[in-house]
Formats: sequence, structure tokens, C-alpha cells
Amino acid sequence: MADTTPADDMVATLRSAAQILLDLADETDDEIKTNAYWHSRIAPEALWFAHGIDNAVGGPGGLLAGLLSPEAARGLAGWLRGQAEFGEGVTAAHGYLTEPALRAIGPAYTFATQITVARKILGGP
Repeated sequence: MADTTPADDMVATLRSAAQILLDLADETDDEIKTNAYWHSRIAPEALWFAHGIDNAVGGPGGLLAGLLSPEAARGLAGWLRGQAEFGEGVTAAHGYLTEPALRAIGPAYTFATQITVARKILGGP
């Protein structure tokens, strides 16, 4: 069944997910700077986050989690915000739109991927 969520709700979802990532990136940067746990003697400072997560979790999960550094989270947030701006522009130009309509107007793979990622960040399906 196609998603018929109004475009303004999708824009809000994208913006909310982006803001969560930005807030967590800032909080993580602050923690890395102030908490000695992160201050590795064997990894360069730029890799303290990845090293600390891998050390704490280990295995593929630790490596994967360590890749989503504060810098990567900020990049992902920018990607989500860019799609939110696109959605706002389409809504302003065409009125009330649903996700299938936005997909038809814009780059479908991009929008579908970004809204899915945003929903996962917000704890949804």
C-alpha cells in the first residue's frame, strides 16, 4: 500500500530526524572532548569516536556504529534537510501532496531513501 502521508508531515519528519542527528553530534563532540574515556593513546584524535565505539561494542556492530561519527551525522543531517527543502518547494508550488506524488515529481530513489532513513532515526518502521 502506498504511503499517503501529507507532504508537510514528511518535511517535518525529515527536519526532526536531521535535528536529532545535529543535536547528538554536538553532544557527542562535547563528550569526546571532556570525557577521558575517548582519549585514546593508540588512535589519532580524529578517530577517537570510532576507536571508542569499536572498543566498547566490538565486532561488525562496533565498526558500523563507529562509522557514524559526529561528522558523518552532520553530513546525513544535511542530506535530510536538503530533501526537506525540496519537499517544501514542491508543496509551495503544487499544494497538498502525498509521498507518491512527490516521488513522481522529484528523484524517486532519493526521496524514498531519505524519508525511510528519517523514519528509522525517529524510531519508526
